Amino acid sequence: MPLNAADKPRLGKGVRVRRETDGSSMLLVPEGALALNATAAATLELVDGTRSVAEIAAQLVERFDVDEHQASEDVSRLLERLAERRFVETS
Repeated sequence: MPLNAADKPRLGKGVRVRRETDGSSMLLVPEGALALNATAAATLELVDGTRSVAEIAAQLVERFDVDEHQASEDVSRLLERLAERRFVETS
């Protein structure tokens, strides 16, 4: 399911991000948990249903050393993969 830059993703029902005491992050889903890398965790912490895909990518550009085009592609690809598994929904 392709996402548009204006889509405002939110975590699916029963899905949440949990930061561990060692600084790592997990995506908790109804069937289990997925370990997140730093970039995926930062992305998903911005997924709240109010920010667009473009706004999330712009915030990652400010936080990480990545260009805007690469950030947009990476955010879209991550969110599309998670949307296929219904861990992320769009409005």
